Amino acid sequence: MWKLMCYEPGLEEERICPTILFIFYTMLEFTTSTSEFTFYIFEEQDEVTYIGSLKNKSLASPPLQYSLLPPSIYFHLDKQTGDLYTTAYKLDREYLCPQDISNQCFVEIDVFVSSQEHSEIAKIKIFILDINDHAPFFTDRTITLAIQEDAAVGTVFPIDHSASDADAGQNSVLLYHLNSTDDVFKLGNNSQLVSLTLQQPLNHESKNKYYMDLIAIDKGLPPLSASALIIVQIMDVNDNCPVFFASNININLPRNTSINSTVAQLEAVDDDTGENSLIQYIYSNRVPTVCKKLFYLESTTGIIKLAASIPEDTPNNHKLTVLAIGPGCAPAVATVTLVIQEFKRKEPRMEFRLIAAQEGEGVSVKEDVPINTIIAILEIKDPDYSILRPVFINGTMPFSLKVSENSPDTYLLLTSGILDFELEQKYTIHVLGNATFDNLIVYQAMLNVKLEDVNDNAPQFPQSVLEASVEENNSPGAVILTLSTFDKDSGSNGNISYHFGGELPLEFSIDVSHGILVATVSFDREKKTSYTLTVVASDHGSPAKNSSCAVIINILDENDNAPMFFANELTFFVPENLPRHGKVGILNVTDADYGLNGEISVSVLNTTMLFSMAQNIIILEGSLDYESMNKHELWIAAHDKGNPPLSSTAKVNIMVLDTNDNAPLILLPDSNFSYVLVPPDTSKGSPVTKVHAVDYDAGLNGAVRYSGFGEMGPFGDLFKIDNVTGNITLKESIAGHHCGLYQFLVMASDQGYPEALSTIVRINILLNHSISNRSYLESVIMAETKVPTENQVVLLSPCTQYHKMAPFSWSLNVILFLVLVILCILFCVIGTLMIFCRRKVNDKRRKKADVQIPLKLNADYWDNIK
Repeated sequence: MWKLMCYEPGLEEERICPTILFIFYTMLEFTTSTSEFTFYIFEEQDEVTYIGSLKNKSLASPPLQYSLLPPSIYFHLDKQTGDLYTTAYKLDREYLCPQDISNQCFVEIDVFVSSQEHSEIAKIKIFILDINDHAPFFTDRTITLAIQEDAAVGTVFPIDHSASDADAGQNSVLLYHLNSTDDVFKLGNNSQLVSLTLQQPLNHESKNKYYMDLIAIDKGLPPLSASALIIVQIMDVNDNCPVFFASNININLPRNTSINSTVAQLEAVDDDTGENSLIQYIYSNRVPTVCKKLFYLESTTGIIKLAASIPEDTPNNHKLTVLAIGPGCAPAVATVTLVIQEFKRKEPRMEFRLIAAQEGEGVSVKEDVPINTIIAILEIKDPDYSILRPVFINGTMPFSLKVSENSPDTYLLLTSGILDFELEQKYTIHVLGNATFDNLIVYQAMLNVKLEDVNDNAPQFPQSVLEASVEENNSPGAVILTLSTFDKDSGSNGNISYHFGGELPLEFSIDVSHGILVATVSFDREKKTSYTLTVVASDHGSPAKNSSCAVIINILDENDNAPMFFANELTFFVPENLPRHGKVGILNVTDADYGLNGEISVSVLNTTMLFSMAQNIIILEGSLDYESMNKHELWIAAHDKGNPPLSSTAKVNIMVLDTNDNAPLILLPDSNFSYVLVPPDTSKGSPVTKVHAVDYDAGLNGAVRYSGFGEMGPFGDLFKIDNVTGNITLKESIAGHHCGLYQFLVMASDQGYPEALSTIVRINILLNHSISNRSYLESVIMAETKVPTENQVVLLSPCTQYHKMAPFSWSLNVILFLVLVILCILFCVIGTLMIFCRRKVNDKRRKKADVQIPLKLNADYWDNIK
């Protein structure tokens, strides 16, 4: 039973959502049946691989909506078309169905299919078909078998180490193949069990171990394989018996032979190994007890020794039968016949005849003589055969004896190895010959051999590359290095001279005899940091031998160079609107020295809060203002870290570049409410008034130009303004124009880049004979707090036209003059009173509100203009 819950903010407990319940019960109501579909797809397919479609397989009528219940990471279902695709998560049959061996791995998913009138849940079974993506594998890569050598041909030896394959179906069916260099074994035919069948007889003594490869191949396409090494060890059986090398031995034994002397040595062999090859030597029961006591037989070695002195009454002939007994074998038989001899011996002699150059009591031989060079002849004079043949050289020496082809008693003394004077200068050769009747008696001949040195060794440096160092600014003649070599030769062959190889370096000299390397100049590391020389050592041999060595001389740095600026005086140009912490400039400071001597720190010498240094970068810490200060001067010091440190200074001029950050300031007129009176009889082209503005910026940013602003009204062509000077003149004659208050706007703009700044001022021009009612005029101007964008004219009164009067009589003129004077006096008195009253009223109003409009119009003023 599903529990559909929802959560609302502010409620601590969950509650059943009525909306979700309604949708759920509606879905149950429309779900009528369940359909089942089956699809097949191979594993490991790429993303968006098409599996199948549910379209036209549902009972519902289109249009249909499809959705997975629940969503799957392996499958993507198109909600509109019902097409089913794979996703980025690849299908791995071995992971999804690890126990499947019959290629029946499948995944079941539910799909909710719905329309406006019908819905159903379709069950989809997707079979994941196997591909051959796993190679066979052996648990044990090495298989060892032990087989007795007497195993019969055709014997089957099972191998309990078959391979496995994680795939299914034909991809997991394995075939085995045996890779062997011989045909002693073949692979069994039983597919259920891997086995080896013996095809040839085995012999432990001939070959006791066989190596072969067992290869497992599956039936996939393409097939995959694995291999394991089979080691077959052939176990020995006791199938061989002892055999004597010689079964009949005849020995002549002098009667005066010493006790414990070896009389004879019997040797038998058993081809078996281990305990099966053990041999025991014993006398046959037919050997008399007296003989057994006189001639002792060692049971393990087969050596027969004389156990006691031979009695006088002992017979001259003895026959000893020896048995060699092995495990499970019939004994081998050997017969030793001993003949005891009695005769008087002549003293034998061994003498050398010298072939090489005689040196004192011996010979002198050069060390480079080839092998098998004859240096002497040894002659043996032994008529009684008292010396046992062959004679031999005592010890290990590079010499050997060779029996002459002409006489068995003549031996050639030859060199048998390489002679090396450096290893051994003299040899004493002892040629020994044992007495035939007594092993304790030894005959010998001695020869001294002295080796002569030849120049066969070149001088040797301890290293092929040597390094040395010298301080720069050294004094000429300073010793840098003493070279040493070793020559194994002696005499003049070992005397060594030194010289430079290649081009002769002018900066160095070397002592020929002692190898002392000396600097001939004072070095400057900043010009050259190292030198590489080739020094040749030659001996005085004939011909001379030599060897060379590369000598690298590093020049050590001294703090002899102060930090250097690119120039003693540097100038940087920065805009005045550079932000705080902005980079003003980078100082190029170098030091020709190395290491700490060349590490540089930069600082500002003069006190300033406006700039700082970050390594070799000048950083702005405050704000720049071209109008207040357009140049800053810094003194920068650079110090190295040598001991003692060196330093240098540089002057840095920071020139502030102007930016257009000031709008023109209107000086004339002083406000938007000032005005000027222009009489109607002013001629065309006459100056009326002037606009004057200043801009504190520099260059084009401070160049002011004047122009009209806003739309031109019906009377806008009466005045014109000079773009450069700001002079306002009459463009045309006033005739035909009404008198009144002319108001228009003038814009003062600079030429800044990328955006020009401007200020607007209103010009009030009163076109009239005079200011008859100043209070009224000022009230009209002051009332215009909202400046229109269109030029306008406030008509006050029509301009009086002047006509030439007719001549009057003197009496009438006097009367008229008097009347005019009286009227003027009355008018002046009344006007003065009215102006006085009007000013009192205006003064009260000015105290209440400020009517001065600033030159830089506020935001509301600009909005009204726009």
